Amino acid sequence: MIQIAICDDYTEELERTYSMIETYHHLHPELNISLRKYHSGDELLEHIGSRKHCDIYLLDILMPCANGIEIGTSIRENDNTAVIIYLTSSPDYALQSYQVDAGGYLLKPFEQADLFAILDKVIAKLDAEDQKRFVFQTHNGGIESIPYAHLLYLEYYQHRLIAHTTEDKTLESICYRESFTELTASLPDSRFLKISASVVVNMQHIRNITSRELRLSTEEKLGISRLYATDARKTFMAYLLERGN
Repeated sequence: MIQIAICDDYTEELERTYSMIETYHHLHPELNISLRKYHSGDELLEHIGSRKHCDIYLLDILMPCANGIEIGTSIRENDNTAVIIYLTSSPDYALQSYQVDAGGYLLKPFEQADLFAILDKVIAKLDAEDQKRFVFQTHNGGIESIPYAHLLYLEYYQHRLIAHTTEDKTLESICYRESFTELTASLPDSRFLKISASVVVNMQHIRNITSRELRLSTEEKLGISRLYATDARKTFMAYLLERGN
């Protein structure tokens, strides 16, 4: 399911955007879209504060109380995977919008075709990201397929993999004979960082890092082995620079 949130304090604009996305959904019945609308930044922040996730946020920038840039910053404190699209009558915030890694910027009044073009682009990106998955057999005989973007970190304990996810799940594998290095060799993606002999972390979800520990978007803290400390910080900085943060 693709969950989309629209936030605009101007009711006419909110309903107009909502109607456009309903039309988009009608034209793409193969997409399972859930659509929500919010009349204020505070209303959306309350939703975010309850740890409810959306895949795409369409945010007006010029709103009283919490504006779109502030909301985008709040989203990024806990979620590096959601797509943020800004809708505004002023081009003055374009630079600030990219500070929260915005996926699009539309000037009002925008045409339906312009919104559809951005949705095509970001949904294709979400679909491609969803195809990148870590698959393993659980201790109860099931098969788990976790999108890389939803994987917080993997740890290895008593020959078992323990996967921690953004959905606040902890999944345990069967007992393996292979080493941790061999088991995580299927993670070729550059977003994964090894912080000890038995833990790899998804850098998408790291909030800050020191020589001794890192803090995740969930506020959980993980210790960094002394042997890995220097390389871990360098790798994370390079990751941030590559993403333009």
